[in-house]
Parts: sequence; C-alpha cells; structure tokens
Amino acid sequence: MRFFSRLLLALSAFCAFAGPVFPQSVVSNVWENTGIYSSVYAPYVFREVEDTPAPKGYKPFYISHYGRHGSRRQTESNARRAYDVFLRADAAGLLTGTGRNLLRDMTTLIKDHEGQYGELTPRGAMEHRTLAQRMARRFRPVFRNRHRREVFCQSSTFSRCLVSMNHFSNSLQLLEPSLRFEFVTGDRYLEILAHDFYRSKEIFSSDERMYDSLMRAGNDPKPILERFFVDDPARMRKVVPDTVLLLKGLYTLGAICGCVDYLGIDLFTKYFTEEEVRAMAIPYTNRIYGNYGNSVEFGDRCSWAAKWLLEDIVRRADMALADGSACAADLRFGHDTGIMPLAALIGLGDMGTKLPRATAHLHFNTAERMTMASNIQMIFYRNRAGEVLVKFLYNEDEVPLTPLQPVSGPYYRWTEVRPYFVDLFSDKTPPLVTIRNEK
Repeated sequence: MRFFSRLLLALSAFCAFAGPVFPQSVVSNVWENTGIYSSVYAPYVFREVEDTPAPKGYKPFYISHYGRHGSRRQTESNARRAYDVFLRADAAGLLTGTGRNLLRDMTTLIKDHEGQYGELTPRGAMEHRTLAQRMARRFRPVFRNRHRREVFCQSSTFSRCLVSMNHFSNSLQLLEPSLRFEFVTGDRYLEILAHDFYRSKEIFSSDERMYDSLMRAGNDPKPILERFFVDDPARMRKVVPDTVLLLKGLYTLGAICGCVDYLGIDLFTKYFTEEEVRAMAIPYTNRIYGNYGNSVEFGDRCSWAAKWLLEDIVRRADMALADGSACAADLRFGHDTGIMPLAALIGLGDMGTKLPRATAHLHFNTAERMTMASNIQMIFYRNRAGEVLVKFLYNEDEVPLTPLQPVSGPYYRWTEVRPYFVDLFSDKTPPLVTIRNEK
C-alpha cells in the first residue's frame, strides 16, 4: 500500500505528445477534463494544429493514414456485471439513496447499450467526419490534384470501423466531389490492420493478473461501498462477493460516458472523487499498456504484430509513388491494437521507449495517447526533381521518427525511411516471450 502511494506521489510528465500524465490539480470544484482518466475510452480531442513549413519547393501529394474507429459503446463484460450487482442490491433493499441514483444512471447507460455493444456512437461519427474535413483543408494540394483522384479505403471487419470509414469518406467526398473511392474489408485486411498478437491469450492473462493486483493494492473500496450500500455486512457479502471486481465495472461504465455524451451522464464527477477515479484509472492504463504497448515485458510481441501493417504501408506507398499513379490517399480504419504496436515498431515520438507495464502510468496515459479515433498520418511531399519527403502526424500533431535524422524539422527523406521500414518487417519470426506465473 505504501509503495503504491509513493507511485501516486511520483507522477510526472515524460516528453508527452500533449498534456501532463494523470494531473493532480483540480480547478474550483470541476475537474479540468474527466476524459484524462478514461484510458482507451476517452473521446478524441480536437486541438489547434500547426505545420512546420516544408523545405522550399516541396508540396504534399499523397497521404498514408491509419485511424482507430471513433467513440463507441462499451465492450467490457465488467460493466454489465457491476450493473447486475446493483440490481441485486436494489432488490435486497441494500442501496442507499446515492446508490439508487447511481443505479438509475447505470440503467440509462445499459439501455443505450442494448443491441449496440461496441457500436459507433454519434460522437464517433462526428469525430471521423471532422478528422476528414481537417485533413482535406490542411493538405489541399493532395485532394485537388487532377491527376490523383483515387482514394483506397480498407477497414477492419468490425462494424464500428466500417461505419467510421463511411463517415470519413463521405466527409471527404462532400468537400471534393471528384474523388473516387474504393472500399475493401474482410479477414485478409483484418490480419493486416489488427494482426493477432503472438501468445496473446497468455499475455493478456498475465496483464489481467497484474491489473487485479494493482487494483487491490491501490484502491480502498470502503468509502465507495459506504456511499452506495447500506451497512449490512452479512447480506452485502452475498451481493458483492468481490469488491475490486465491482470497482472494475464501475470504472469501465464511468469511462465510457464521454463516448455517449448525448446521454448527459458523467458517473465520475457525479459519484466519485477525482482521487478515487485516478486510483482506478492507473491500473487500467497499465493493463492496456501491457496488452498493446511497448512494455519491457511484452513490447516485442506487440511491435511484431504491426509488421504486416508496416509492410502494407510500404507496399501501397510504392504504388502511389510510381509514375502515373492516380492515388491521393490510402486510408485504413482499425483499432488501438493496430496503432499502438505500429507506433512502437517504427519509433514514433517516444512510443519506441520501453516502459515497465506496472509503472507505465508514470510516463504514458492512454487517455492522451490512444483516445477514440486516434490516428497516424504520413504526409508525402515531392519537389520538381521528384525527390520525396515524408512527415509523421500522431493525432494530427507533428512527431519525430526518433531512429532517423530529419532533413528539416519533421521532414524525412523517403529514401531513408523506406529501407528502415523494410528492415523492420522483413523478418516476421515470432519473438520469444517469457510468461511469468504471477501469484
């Protein structure tokens, strides 16, 4: 317990793309941004962006893009289990007035989810329409080149990705009616966009054990239980046999509220203190980092899973850069399981730095780095001599490709980036991974 308290006191920023990691401050009585604690469920935040001028004579002509689906509904089974606990407690007369209020809000959330688990929300649709508009206006020469009118779109087979692709492409089409789109999906493309992780079941189980351990070490459920349930220990043990499992469910229900903002519900600010939410968010962030990030323990298997995606990026870039190509953009619509490994594999910004999963929150907040609709954009520039430069955007912000030296600012020679990428994906031998048997 003392160790976890020291971790909370030691929180600090680490060369972040944006914003502090798990901020401690509160402005008045209103949290600055409850989404900062929502991990991978945080909605996309649109910020003002600036472009470093390209070297003289270079203009953008092609974009290679990967976007996570937009804001969606919950998929975590813990959320439904927490709701069922409250239903049983209500039937047994064990809820306080605050507990009954929470149950009403939970019911509204669950009813919105019925028949729609994991599906895109209206906010998610808005996120992709807006991203497309910002891309088209920011890089007008790409989409107004009369010789390049084709856009190739590939999507994961999950409907939230397909619908995201629909909103993104429709938004582009409205701005540039002469663009011609090709759409593909299927298991072949799912294997490219979100390749399964090597030994994923064993690794996810290990991460889940770590998550459970950190939740038990870092959370005191007593004040939360007293807030929602009457003081009847004997009957409560039957209704709530595992208090930490209940906290996991309450966290995932609260974290999804930003994605369903049209319901007007924020469980975090209404029923919990900021410190309580932070204590629940930290273990979840570390779990996600262990699942998909560049952790010391499993980062190699995560980045390995992105090799098929990186190969596709190079292959389609080669086609787009060939003489006579009509391709303006390659658009991909997938998941966090595609973006996080890809960023780690290529060394995008500080994403290539390995972190111990149990303390990843000290330097990495998924609510800042892996929101809904997170995206990687590669913007290709060319001069009259045919020389090609490329710059990298992460959630629309310019970021360095750390292993290489740029020509100027964020601009890199494609003749140097391409062989670096090819070397990364040329050997697809699964990495050796040691799975510890945690108690």
